[in-house]
Amino acid sequence: MSLSGDTSVGGILPQREPFVFVDRLERYDDRETVTSFTVPVGHLLVEDGHLTAAGILENMAQSSAVRIGYLCKYILHVPVRIGYIGAIRKFRVHRLPAVRETLSTTIILREDVFGISLTDAVVRIGEEIIAEASLKTTLGEKEAE
Repeated sequence: MSLSGDTSVGGILPQREPFVFVDRLERYDDRETVTSFTVPVGHLLVEDGHLTAAGILENMAQSSAVRIGYLCKYILHVPVRIGYIGAIRKFRVHRLPAVRETLSTTIILREDVFGISLTDAVVRIGEEIIAEASLKTTLGEKEAE
Protein backbone atom coordinates (compact mmCIF):
# COMPACT_ATOMS: atom_id res chain seq x y z
CA MET A 1 0.00 0.00 0.00
CA SER A 2 1.34 3.41 -0.89
CA LEU A 3 1.85 5.63 2.11
CA SER A 4 1.07 9.31 1.77
CA GLY A 5 1.94 12.20 4.01
CA ASP A 6 3.69 11.83 7.34
CA THR A 7 5.26 8.41 7.86
CA SER A 8 6.53 9.07 11.39
CA VAL A 9 5.14 6.62 13.90
CA GLY A 10 4.05 8.96 16.70
CA GLY A 11 0.31 8.44 16.19
CA ILE A 12 0.44 4.67 15.75
CA LEU A 13 3.16 3.51 18.15
CA PRO A 14 2.14 3.27 21.82
CA GLN A 15 5.72 3.61 23.13
CA ARG A 16 7.12 7.05 23.96
CA GLU A 17 10.61 8.48 24.35
CA PRO A 18 13.07 7.41 25.57
CA PHE A 19 11.80 3.91 24.78
CA VAL A 20 11.24 4.28 21.02
CA PHE A 21 13.01 1.94 18.60
CA VAL A 22 11.27 2.85 15.31
CA ASP A 23 11.53 6.17 13.47
CA ARG A 24 9.41 5.71 10.36
CA LEU A 25 6.95 3.45 8.61
CA GLU A 26 8.40 2.84 5.17
CA ARG A 27 5.88 0.40 3.68
CA TYR A 28 2.66 -1.34 4.67
CA ASP A 29 0.45 -3.97 3.08
CA ASP A 30 -1.64 -6.77 4.54
CA ARG A 31 1.33 -9.21 4.55
CA GLU A 32 4.48 -7.06 5.00
CA THR A 33 5.40 -3.98 6.95
CA VAL A 34 8.78 -2.23 6.75
CA THR A 35 10.06 0.28 9.31
CA SER A 36 13.32 2.14 9.76
CA PHE A 37 15.31 3.17 12.81
CA THR A 38 18.61 5.04 12.95
CA VAL A 39 20.47 4.10 16.12
CA PRO A 40 21.11 7.35 18.03
CA VAL A 41 24.17 8.11 20.12
CA GLY A 42 23.38 7.73 23.82
CA HIS A 43 20.18 5.75 23.32
CA LEU A 44 18.86 3.79 26.29
CA LEU A 45 20.01 0.38 24.95
CA VAL A 46 23.28 1.43 23.31
CA GLU A 47 26.43 -0.01 24.89
CA ASP A 48 29.98 0.48 23.66
CA GLY A 49 28.71 2.25 20.53
CA HIS A 50 26.31 -0.53 19.48
CA LEU A 51 22.61 -1.25 19.93
CA THR A 52 22.27 -4.27 22.22
CA ALA A 53 20.47 -7.50 21.30
CA ALA A 54 17.63 -6.36 23.59
CA GLY A 55 17.40 -3.17 21.53
CA ILE A 56 17.17 -5.17 18.31
CA LEU A 57 14.42 -7.32 19.81
CA GLU A 58 12.54 -4.23 20.95
CA ASN A 59 12.88 -2.80 17.42
CA MET A 60 11.24 -5.98 16.09
CA ALA A 61 8.43 -5.79 18.65
CA GLN A 62 7.80 -2.10 17.98
CA SER A 63 7.86 -2.68 14.21
CA SER A 64 5.12 -5.26 14.79
CA ALA A 65 3.25 -2.69 16.90
CA VAL A 66 3.54 -0.14 14.07
CA ARG A 67 1.96 -2.69 11.72
CA ILE A 68 -0.98 -3.15 14.06
CA GLY A 69 -1.24 0.57 14.83
CA TYR A 70 -1.40 1.46 11.14
CA LEU A 71 -4.03 -1.24 10.55
CA CYS A 72 -6.16 0.02 13.45
CA LYS A 73 -5.92 3.74 12.73
CA TYR A 74 -5.91 3.98 8.94
CA ILE A 75 -7.66 0.83 7.70
CA LEU A 76 -10.08 -0.27 10.41
CA HIS A 77 -10.57 3.29 11.76
CA VAL A 78 -10.54 2.14 15.37
CA PRO A 79 -8.37 3.35 18.25
CA VAL A 80 -4.84 1.96 18.44
CA ARG A 81 -4.61 -0.69 21.16
CA ILE A 82 -1.62 -1.87 23.15
CA GLY A 83 -0.21 -5.24 22.08
CA TYR A 84 1.82 -7.84 23.94
CA ILE A 85 4.50 -10.33 22.96
CA GLY A 86 3.38 -13.86 23.73
CA ALA A 87 6.42 -15.73 22.43
CA ILE A 88 9.76 -15.20 20.70
CA ARG A 89 11.33 -18.02 18.72
CA LYS A 90 14.47 -18.45 16.67
CA PHE A 91 15.92 -15.08 17.75
CA ARG A 92 19.31 -14.75 16.09
CA VAL A 93 21.62 -11.76 16.04
CA HIS A 94 24.33 -11.94 13.39
CA ARG A 95 25.88 -8.63 14.39
CA LEU A 96 25.06 -5.61 16.53
CA PRO A 97 24.39 -2.33 14.70
CA ALA A 98 26.61 0.64 15.46
CA VAL A 99 25.26 4.07 16.37
CA ARG A 100 24.16 6.07 13.32
CA GLU A 101 23.47 2.90 11.31
CA THR A 102 19.91 2.60 9.98
CA LEU A 103 17.96 -0.60 10.55
CA SER A 104 15.32 -1.65 8.06
CA THR A 105 12.96 -4.07 9.76
CA THR A 106 10.49 -6.19 7.81
CA ILE A 107 7.56 -7.80 9.61
CA ILE A 108 6.01 -10.63 7.59
CA LEU A 109 2.55 -11.75 8.72
CA ARG A 110 2.27 -15.54 8.68
CA GLU A 111 -1.08 -15.98 10.46
CA ASP A 112 -3.60 -13.83 12.27
CA VAL A 113 -6.22 -15.79 14.19
CA PHE A 114 -8.52 -14.44 16.91
CA GLY A 115 -6.27 -11.43 17.55
CA ILE A 116 -3.07 -13.49 17.78
CA SER A 117 -0.51 -12.73 15.09
CA LEU A 118 2.37 -14.97 14.10
CA THR A 119 5.05 -12.98 12.31
CA ASP A 120 8.62 -13.26 11.13
CA ALA A 121 10.92 -10.31 11.66
CA VAL A 122 14.04 -9.63 9.60
CA VAL A 123 16.37 -6.73 10.41
CA ARG A 124 18.74 -5.47 7.72
CA ILE A 125 21.36 -2.81 7.30
CA GLY A 126 21.44 -2.26 3.57
CA GLU A 127 21.26 -5.75 2.08
CA GLU A 128 22.89 -7.45 5.12
CA ILE A 129 20.60 -9.40 7.44
CA ILE A 130 21.76 -8.63 10.98
CA ALA A 131 18.96 -10.29 13.00
CA GLU A 132 15.83 -12.41 12.66
CA ALA A 133 13.11 -13.92 14.83
CA SER A 134 9.56 -15.25 14.89
CA LEU A 135 7.12 -13.40 17.14
CA LYS A 136 3.70 -14.24 18.51
CA THR A 137 1.79 -11.11 19.52
CA THR A 138 -1.70 -10.34 20.72
CA LEU A 139 -3.78 -7.22 21.16
CA GLY A 140 -4.93 -6.20 24.59
CA GLU A 141 -8.14 -4.34 25.37
CA LYS A 142 -6.40 -1.16 26.54
CA GLU A 143 -6.20 1.68 24.05
CA ALA A 144 -2.88 3.45 23.51
CA GLU A 145 -2.68 6.92 25.00
